[in-house]
Amino acid sequence: MSAQGLPAHILALFTPRPPPQHLPPQVEKKTVRLSGCAEFVEYFNAEKPPKREPWESPLERKARRSKEKLEAHKEEQREAKEKYDPHGDPNVAGDPFKTLFVARISYDTTEKKLKREFEVFGSIKKVRMVYDQKGKPRGYSFVEFEHERDLKNAYKQGDGKKIDGRRVMVDVERGRTVEGWVPRRLGGGRGPGRLGKPKKKKKLAALAKQKEEEKKREDGDRDKKDRGGGDRDRDRGDRKEKTEKKPRERSRSRDRRGAGGGDDKKRRRED
Repeated sequence: MSAQGLPAHILALFTPRPPPQHLPPQVEKKTVRLSGCAEFVEYFNAEKPPKREPWESPLERKARRSKEKLEAHKEEQREAKEKYDPHGDPNVAGDPFKTLFVARISYDTTEKKLKREFEVFGSIKKVRMVYDQKGKPRGYSFVEFEHERDLKNAYKQGDGKKIDGRRVMVDVERGRTVEGWVPRRLGGGRGPGRLGKPKKKKKLAALAKQKEEEKKREDGDRDKKDRGGGDRDRDRGDRKEKTEKKPRERSRSRDRRGAGGGDDKKRRRED
């Protein structure tokens, strides 16, 4: 059978494959024989290596700077504590046992307004508002009464008094009355200092923890409810079974009574 007359795409199936490509013979390279490091010792440098330059990472630099700032601040505070002498201050005057310390005052409050608010506790001799070097109020002042009993009344009743929209805090003057007293700016004071706001990451972690606890509580409540519902279903099933059994037993007892009654009647008739 000849392949003539067939279409080209079918004749292409019968064409022979091309001859294989001729490749040159592979040459085997001689491998380098290594016996160890002893052959290369003569190429080593006999001189001592240079000293390594100290390198500081960004985190180490930040920690070092913060440590230096803290040490400098502590040193300044130590020097200020040594120089602190409330008895020798020329700006301080009056009887310390009749002087009331008022803090957390609004910056808009004046000495006249403060005197008017604290005159309800007794007659006032002098009011001294504390200002900074630029002439701006620091938010606290000293109120000197004429009598010590008025100071005691103001100390007991004046704490939390609202003046110009802010609740003030009152205390006795401790700088000249308490030995070894140091103000807040020098690391002393009374009570906790300013508490900074928590960071965003800590807030998110606390919220996530709170949500997890709430979810666990909800899951526990659901499990308890499911268990209680199962017990209720069981109780209901038991009650249904009991109610179903009772009419059956009653019907059986009736049947028995009826059968017994028929026998008695038959016996009576036979007699």
